[in-house]
Amino acid sequence: MRRTVGKILLTVGTWLFPLTAFADGGNVELSNPLGENDVRVILVRILRYSLGLIGIVALIMIIYGGFLMLTSGGNADTIKKAKSTIVWAAAGVAIVLGSWQILRFIFETVNEVTK
Repeated sequence: MRRTVGKILLTVGTWLFPLTAFADGGNVELSNPLGENDVRVILVRILRYSLGLIGIVALIMIIYGGFLMLTSGGNADTIKKAKSTIVWAAAGVAIVLGSWQILRFIFETVNEVTK
């Protein structure tokens, strides 16, 4: 019973959607919520924020590794886990910085070509 009602509502909705889309005669003007019209600027912003977020996560992991090291109490397994966490977090930071430099080079090259 419920599936039938859902199918009926879906069918009626798909038939009525075009009527609501053109209800004002087609004079629809949409505003740009991003504030930029250049796709390159939007991509750079997205990449900058995402790489910054990844850097914050790596910093938290380094702090977590240091906390493990301080609270290990001489336990060899915990010290090994802490060292491994710090090393992999540092490797993550290096990868993030390297990827940012590569992307910066690519975007500067694209900017020079398109001028």
